Formats: sequence, C-alpha cells, structure tokens
Amino acid sequence: MTQDSTATPPSAPTARRIGAQLAVGAVLGFAASSFGGPAVIGWWYEPPIKDAFSCASSVRAALTQFVKMQLICAVLGAVIATLAVFFVRRALKKRV
Repeated sequence: MTQDSTATPPSAPTARRIGAQLAVGAVLGFAASSFGGPAVIGWWYEPPIKDAFSCASSVRAALTQFVKMQLICAVLGAVIATLAVFFVRRALKKRV
C-alpha cells in the first residue's frame, strides 16, 4: 500500500470559502477585541488593594479613544476599498 506523496491544491471555490471564513473570523475577532479590550486591559492595571494608586481609569479612557479611532478608520478603509474596487472594475469593463 503506497500513498501518493503529491498533495493536490484546493479548488478555487474551496479556497474562496476558506478565505471568506478566515475573513469573517478576523472581523469578529477584531470587533470582540475592540469592544472588550479596554475593559480587560483596564482591569489588569487596577491594583488589588484599593488604597493604592490606580491608573486604570486613565488606561480605560485612553483605550476607549483608541478603539473609537480604530473603528472609524476601519469603516473608512472599508468604504474607500469598496469604492476603489467598484471604480476599477467599472473602468476595466469599459476597456473590454
């Protein structure tokens, strides 16, 4: 019994399906870390003794501002990329 040592590459629909699943997972992971990240990191900076100096509120505020900026840039990037693809495809259709 011999096994074929050459592996066949995945077909295009399979690769697209896997790529789409990876993209959806990346977007969900990005969203989860954007919404839950500041609270978790702020909790890490909170001292176990309440009498000690705590910079947790400053960390939470800075991370909240950063996440807002990150989400706005992600939306703007998605819109710009979508418009770019739309206009490039439209120009290519006119050339053909």
